[in-house]
Amino acid sequence: MKKEKDIIREDGNFDPYEEIANAIVLQACHDYQNAYRRHLRRSGIVDKPDYELVALENFFRSDWYKILTSVDGEYLMERLRKEVIEEQKKS
Repeated sequence: MKKEKDIIREDGNFDPYEEIANAIVLQACHDYQNAYRRHLRRSGIVDKPDYELVALENFFRSDWYKILTSVDGEYLMERLRKEVIEEQKKS
């Protein structure tokens, strides 16, 4: 994602399109972590894939995602998975 100074227009306001793009990506990150937590809880219990997790992974690999941000989707998913695993180790 772009830094705050990169999304401020000349008049000092934020670019609303950039704000929307950031909000979409942040919501996808939140949803991905929740889906990944659920996936870890259900591992070995259910043989069916978690369709929400698959859909979110497809989003992070999509051209639409690349339009919204320059952050590598694979890198971001890996970071989000690590955060969930670290969180579970602490609890």
